[in-house]
Amino acid sequence: MTSRSHPLLLTLLSIFFWVNPTSAQNPERTKTIMISADSAYTKIVQALHESGYYIAKLDRPSGFIQTSVYNKNTGLFSNEGDTKISNFLVSPLSDRTAKIVLNIFLIERRRGGSFDSPNYYEENKGIIRDDKIYQQIWNKILPLLQ
Repeated sequence: MTSRSHPLLLTLLSIFFWVNPTSAQNPERTKTIMISADSAYTKIVQALHESGYYIAKLDRPSGFIQTSVYNKNTGLFSNEGDTKISNFLVSPLSDRTAKIVLNIFLIERRRGGSFDSPNYYEENKGIIRDDKIYQQIWNKILPLLQ
């Protein structure tokens, strides 16, 4: 390689690894199952309820389910805790097939102000892209939908 091609190669590599949005994690958020959407909806609500999730909103006609889970942090310099909000959308594909779309959002509870007079606020971190978090929920739900 010539010395002129090194900067070009470095530029191309940096574009590929740092700028390319396809290199970001893209979790598997959609599942297709072989039961009716109505039955899937009922089983998902039951599974979430039995697993201790707070059921925030339900809308059976649209297939929408929203849950939230609060996790308190106990670290000295960490945020106060976070809330994970899971939105499920169960849609029929046919009489015996349904599609489930899951999106999980993270809201962190933060502490500001002084030690004697703290104030708290929530910071919306947007959609979670960590496959492990999605897989934990799928592991609770999918066995019940077989």
